[in-house]
Amino acid sequence: MFSNRLYDALSKAQRWLPSLGLFYLALAKTWALPFGSQVSDTVAAAAALLAAALEVSSARYYKTEGARR
Repeated sequence: MFSNRLYDALSKAQRWLPSLGLFYLALAKTWALPFGSQVSDTVAAAAALLAAALEVSSARYYKTEGARR
């Protein structure tokens, strides 16, 4: 389970990563930058992994909190 501060930071990163990947893909196509698809796909995969980790952390948190009540 993540601390509140870490959870919030990872949550923000998870929301921004897809936009950043798409931004690089657009720049790569426009300016002939290297590995546009690979970078974009990697960033999307990282965002998906973060989403799963955050979901597990959230489920564990609510399961623990529910047991305390």
